Amino acid sequence: MKRIPWPQTISPAAYSIQGGVVHSTTYDDPYFASAGAMHEKEYVYIKGNHLGRRFRESRKITILELGFGLGLNFLSTLDAHAATGGDCVLDYVAFEKHPFEKSDLRKCLRESIGAHARVDDVIAKLPPLLSGFHRVMIYPKVMLTLIYGDAAEYIKGLEASVDVFFLDGFSPKKNRVMWTPRLFASFRRLAATGATFSTYSSASDVRRGMIHAGFDVGLPKGFGSKRNMLTGTFRGENDSKANGSIPADLTIVGGGIAGCSLALRAAELGMKVRIIESGQSAMGRGSSNPLPLVRPVISLDFGPRGQFSWYAYLSAMSFYRRLSLSQPIGWHESAGLQIPSSDVEWNKMREAVDILALQDDVLKCLDDDSDSFSKLNIKHSRALMIGQVGQLRQCQSFILRLLEGSSVEVLTGKTVSKLAMDSGRLGIRQDSSPFQVDGELVLCNPQDIKRLLPDTDLKLQSIRGQSTQVVGHPTSFDFPICGDGYIAQSEDGGVWSSGTFDVGCDSIECRDSDDLKNMARVNNVLKFDGKSPSLTARQAWAGIRYATHDRMPHAGRIRGGVHVLTGFGSRGFTWAPLTAEIVLSDILGLSCPVERSLKKRISPLRF
Repeated sequence: MKRIPWPQTISPAAYSIQGGVVHSTTYDDPYFASAGAMHEKEYVYIKGNHLGRRFRESRKITILELGFGLGLNFLSTLDAHAATGGDCVLDYVAFEKHPFEKSDLRKCLRESIGAHARVDDVIAKLPPLLSGFHRVMIYPKVMLTLIYGDAAEYIKGLEASVDVFFLDGFSPKKNRVMWTPRLFASFRRLAATGATFSTYSSASDVRRGMIHAGFDVGLPKGFGSKRNMLTGTFRGENDSKANGSIPADLTIVGGGIAGCSLALRAAELGMKVRIIESGQSAMGRGSSNPLPLVRPVISLDFGPRGQFSWYAYLSAMSFYRRLSLSQPIGWHESAGLQIPSSDVEWNKMREAVDILALQDDVLKCLDDDSDSFSKLNIKHSRALMIGQVGQLRQCQSFILRLLEGSSVEVLTGKTVSKLAMDSGRLGIRQDSSPFQVDGELVLCNPQDIKRLLPDTDLKLQSIRGQSTQVVGHPTSFDFPICGDGYIAQSEDGGVWSSGTFDVGCDSIECRDSDDLKNMARVNNVLKFDGKSPSLTARQAWAGIRYATHDRMPHAGRIRGGVHVLTGFGSRGFTWAPLTAEIVLSDILGLSCPVERSLKKRISPLRF
């Protein structure tokens, strides 16, 4: 199989500050006018697109910005959105080839605009400088998709229905690649009916490019001493991209982390949500692992699975952090270790770390030559340090309490036996009673999907896994250790060891033989002083996960108003938040948080 290389390193913004104005030294151009950064942004972009009125009148607005820069347009948009009550869903997509390091961004904003109430919220949630798509939730109804890399390249992979275009690259004379006819032409594909644009530029090439893209273009007064700027309205009609109303209702069949993540996010966006779960808990059996981890898959290349895993990991960390603010139990973050299984894997890990060139607090290779390695208390001579690994130490309680505090209706002990269409409307049979579905239906119950969708082959297979709480180890360690499975410190003493895989097995009976495997993992990984410890199994858990043949999840529309969200294998807690966002984006007409090509790779129709 041909190896897909890791993306090239992102070059951070190079800048200087002159008289309170931030200049790009790469393009020899300022990020804003000297007359006042926020006043300029409000005049050109907020008033230029009548966003105050549109936020009050619309259920959702998608904005596409070329050139995120210092985030001034985004901050100005947040102010305008909040001033209208913040009820409109704000879907903000921005490209940036040279993003700022967080520390530099904070410094530049302090020098240019002084104090701003939302700066810390935004900077804290920005992703690491990894090329590609990054969806983060700033507030429940405000999502930011930052796309790091060349806009001309990455815009080809964007799926969105754009209501407003902010054209804010550096001057066309200084940065021609941001103002090409090819880039303008992509706006025709992305523009919703009635879409508008604005830009500080009044260059004739820009005007002609936007006219060619299908916009009626005006030349109003520019900001401050600038004579003119450009604004315009899309004159075409993209029926498939009309900014319609948000569907009011969502029915989810099957709970677990997939159904619960989807329900919590949909409720935040203003939907009426119902979960129907056959078990006695909304979390189900497969998602009741006592100590799941949220971590990236450090793959040997940047193929679809490696790419998706990174996106999903970053999205999940953002998701649980935000949820933990309202329910402060269960979520814990620390560094983590990834133990390579071979010399080949170790060499590829080092190669990936070198290429990505991320800060040491994100990824760092350690070996026994490192000063701090001896403190790790492991029986290995090398490891990859992952700066942030999430642990859901009370995952059942954490998720269930969040559901209790939400508007989500949860029906447990209910089995959906059949899907049916009646007079063009979708219905389900719940036990023996018919039930009409208003809105959209998402199936998150992999064990029943074959029965409910007999004409759809999702190629799902069951995989049994067992975790064991091991006690009797005298060595302390501060963070999870992953490799062949993983071990992590439990709150009530001992460690949880997890990593057995039995393909095609549907039994949830705990096995002594799997306890022995999990105890052996602890003994093989941790370094003990003195004699070997007397390890024992305090308790165990077994569950059934479902995976696909290509080890990619299913997330997307099957037909009509029916969608599927499943197939995570053992990665459910890491993959569920992003895949839920992908499904919801499709339902609500929001921008897709991943490239179109990657969305196709997780489509339930791909087989």
